Amino acid sequence: MNSENEYALDLFVGQVFVARLEFHPEQDTFSLAYSPTWASDRRGYALSPHLPLDGKATSSSIRRFLENLLPEGRALDVASVHSNIQKNNIFGLVRYLGKETTGAVTFLSANQTPQALVPQFRELPHSELQERIKRRNEVPFTVWDGRVRMSIAGFQDKLLVNRVGDRLFLVDGSLSSTHILKPEPLSTALPFMVANEHFCMKLASRMSVRRYGQDHVAEVDILRVPDPLLSIRRFDRRLRAGQFVHGPDGVKLPVAERLHIIDACQATDISVAAKYERNLGNGKDVAHIRDGASLERLFTTRQYLEQPAVGIRRMTMWVVTTLLTGNSDAHGKNLSYYVSRAGLRVAELYDLVSVMQYDSQKLEHDLAMAFGDEFKLEDVKSFALADFCERAKVSRPFFARELVALCEIAIVEAIAQSADPVYTGEEVALVKTIADFVVQRAKLLLNLAKEIPKFKKDLF
Repeated sequence: MNSENEYALDLFVGQVFVARLEFHPEQDTFSLAYSPTWASDRRGYALSPHLPLDGKATSSSIRRFLENLLPEGRALDVASVHSNIQKNNIFGLVRYLGKETTGAVTFLSANQTPQALVPQFRELPHSELQERIKRRNEVPFTVWDGRVRMSIAGFQDKLLVNRVGDRLFLVDGSLSSTHILKPEPLSTALPFMVANEHFCMKLASRMSVRRYGQDHVAEVDILRVPDPLLSIRRFDRRLRAGQFVHGPDGVKLPVAERLHIIDACQATDISVAAKYERNLGNGKDVAHIRDGASLERLFTTRQYLEQPAVGIRRMTMWVVTTLLTGNSDAHGKNLSYYVSRAGLRVAELYDLVSVMQYDSQKLEHDLAMAFGDEFKLEDVKSFALADFCERAKVSRPFFARELVALCEIAIVEAIAQSADPVYTGEEVALVKTIADFVVQRAKLLLNLAKEIPKFKKDLF
């Protein structure tokens, strides 16, 4: 490879060349040039609203887009160590991890093509997975067969697999993962997180179907090997009908089309470091600094939405789930959008957890994003909700109606979901506690809802 191409990556969607990404080490800058064919094709689209097809994206916007693709925390540490690439070397890490990131784009070294990739796979027995769950303190969960397999954003341990029934496969080359597996966190401060997230996701699913007639929540189930893992069906992957690769014993591994999505940090052009509204923390000296992701900022994405009314409704449901479940960690990377030439569409909801069930001395209970000026769930009353509506430019009567409808559904469905026999042992008590919490929250919010439309505009 000549020096001209050493700091270049070619971006593909499927087998279609989309753009060339270049890093200029002397200036520490990025540039992105779309293929003229992609830019002129009616099916071509900008990878985010801030990486326009005219190629005029700033280096800073490109950098923020790329860093939001990378894992965080320990997973990023592991990727850095195993690749011998510094954590602040965004280009190097994207080059190392970019064959299967979140969304549709495959990053390949210049002069490589996806046509040359062949399907690679090996079966992952449940016994091996169980052993690795137990040995996570010794061997990082993101490293398998000597290489890092965590190429999506997030803090928690995750594993990308191609799942056929209960059979799991590690895949590479032209094959994509279809599911994300999340084991229980290593921290003893977060017991039964798998059951917690499963309950909150299934509750939101029930609410969505009853309210809107459609499920706007990622599909999840609990896989026991025997330790529990939350299995999440990737909504940025769509199985191609009738297309598969033959695996062992006649099993057919599905071939998945990659769909392009971006998270709310990418959609609003902010750094992963600013995924919380209080981007410098909540210490007394910096709590007033609120330059990170906020509900107000997230709702500005309406300008990019293909169907603004539909998108606002889905985002409103996400907001209500935060209020009902006490998901204080609902930050800017926990909302995503499908991308097309017509605009953005709010994707299925994910990462829904009742954080309030855990000790506030060990886990932060302050909200990732405030309602009005309130960061504590118990302080979010009718005025704070009305204030949120005004800042986010959401109709207060509309929000109040949605809040009432979803709360009334939640009171019934929380109890029903807590009776799901999928939960075992001490998980049963936890989900019943969450269900009671949701019912209590729903009744409180129903009382608050009627006041939201009544405040005068001049109060805000």
